[in-house]
Amino acid sequence: MRRFFLGALLALAALLALPSASHAALQWRSCVDFEGVRCATLDVPLDRTNTLPGTVPLRIARIGKTSGKTMMYLSGGPGGAGVSEMLTVVGTALPSLVEDYQLIGYDQRGTGRSGLLRCPRLEKDPHLRDTGAAEDCANRIGPARRFYTTPDSVQDMEAIRQQLGVEKLTLFGISYGTELAVAYARTFPQHVERLILDSVVDYDDPDPFGTAMFRAMSPSLRSLCPSRCRNISQDPGGDLGKLVAQLRTQPLRAFAYDSLGRSHRVSITPTALFDLMLVSDYLPGLRASIPAGVEAALRGDGALLARLIRDSRRLEGLGSPRDFSVARYSTVCETTPLPWPAGTPIANRPDFVQQLVGTLAPTAFAPFDPAMVVEDEINLCLRWPDVPRAPATAPPSPYPTAPTLILQGGEDLRTAPEWSANVAARIPGAYRIVIPGVGHSTVSEPRSCAARAITRFLDGKTPPKTCKRVPTGVPGGPVAPVAVSDLRPVPGYSGKVGRTLMGVIATFADLDRVFSTALTTGGGGLRGGSWRVSGSRISLRDYQAVTGVTVSGGGTRTLTFRIAGAQAAKGTLRLTRRGWTGTLGGKRVVVRGSAASASVLQPRLRLPELPALAR
Repeated sequence: MRRFFLGALLALAALLALPSASHAALQWRSCVDFEGVRCATLDVPLDRTNTLPGTVPLRIARIGKTSGKTMMYLSGGPGGAGVSEMLTVVGTALPSLVEDYQLIGYDQRGTGRSGLLRCPRLEKDPHLRDTGAAEDCANRIGPARRFYTTPDSVQDMEAIRQQLGVEKLTLFGISYGTELAVAYARTFPQHVERLILDSVVDYDDPDPFGTAMFRAMSPSLRSLCPSRCRNISQDPGGDLGKLVAQLRTQPLRAFAYDSLGRSHRVSITPTALFDLMLVSDYLPGLRASIPAGVEAALRGDGALLARLIRDSRRLEGLGSPRDFSVARYSTVCETTPLPWPAGTPIANRPDFVQQLVGTLAPTAFAPFDPAMVVEDEINLCLRWPDVPRAPATAPPSPYPTAPTLILQGGEDLRTAPEWSANVAARIPGAYRIVIPGVGHSTVSEPRSCAARAITRFLDGKTPPKTCKRVPTGVPGGPVAPVAVSDLRPVPGYSGKVGRTLMGVIATFADLDRVFSTALTTGGGGLRGGSWRVSGSRISLRDYQAVTGVTVSGGGTRTLTFRIAGAQAAKGTLRLTRRGWTGTLGGKRVVVRGSAASASVLQPRLRLPELPALAR
């Protein structure tokens, strides 16, 4: 789902806007929570129509220069704390900005230290789709919930600009921050120098179901699938659709293993797969492994999907409420296009949803189904009071003409490529760069050219037309079979020895897949056991990729492993850069060349720095 009524609401807000609540100069002091950063507080009206009393204390931060060219950073969500997010993004991706700009960030109203909104019950729902918790949140915020929207934040930005005493701003927004940047530029075009939009929201898309996200799923699976899905699938999106339909009838249960080798039962459901697709916006390597997991699950083997689902849950936490306000996020219900008319009683809303869904093509939500879209953000707003609100009748404001750079991850589902293409077409002369292999928030990918494109754009130079694909590092090939009997012997080695040797090779192919997406320095095997990395040393303990073949041991440059298991030819193998040597079942074995795993010989786990851009 997404938000709409931008033009009408902004026009109304501009007409009714009152002067800033404070005309005194900003008082800059050391930030209480960030060393070397100066902060100030600006009180602004809660309700600029003056029907509801009260003010909101906006926390503003400044780094870099103290005058001159000014850039304002706009955070994601809505709900992300803008100051901490700005410091993270600039510190890791664009440190040179502080040399050229007075860089301003602020916690948007209801977030961080700007009158933080809290809804404890909703904070326990990492997916933000609990209908009852959202209703409780609306009641907790009360009538003030109407004044935590994009138009309100636009007026806050203008109040900050006035207090800074600068004529024009360069706006840099990521995710929801792009919506806010464009909204400000449409309302106050005379005060915008440039726009930098990363992971763009199309506020004018009236679709209440966000079908652009679903249309992006199959192309992304096909794009990311290693080796063009050779030996896995000719249609990874279609296969995911088949699995979703199959799981609606009978959920699949499988085990995933932790770093101590303990088993954890995982239910593989359409909702779990949907959440996996979305969370892999932040780590495309997870999505690159999904086609192999889906192909195996269609055969009844859910081991890889169970591991991916369990591992991905490390990325689902919303963090501290001061870093991300779920209450502020939930106020998207105030301006989101919803599938029922204004004034619809809460009890009648589910029927309107089903009626509208029934008018759409059966493939509108492929590779998922209509049930999935209702479970997500529709459920969040299902009992939110008095929404949608009737739109104002003022015509929408035109799009800005300021120089604009648009950065788009080719694998982004949260803000699909279709959205940024639409916005780029409405802004004359906008530069749009699509970076294949990257998901949500391109500047958070240190190997991409997004930061260089921003630097060139700010220097008045032409940004690059394209960026190279960012590889996931995920190896190709299907999931290792469950049983030793399903393995073909390594050529030259027959019977149990040949199949055991192939099982060992399959184990290290599975480790290659693990290391390409690892979020920690230890984890579980595909079908049992565990692994751990410390520096350049790897250790395996009863690691199983194929049931009945366990691998234990490790080392640094030369790795030595004990091969055991109920179905294995037992023995010891050494892995060097040249390949495998050792004995299995009392027989000497030597395997050279491609069977050796370079990632195991010199493991280099890239534990990702993830953006603080929930949803």
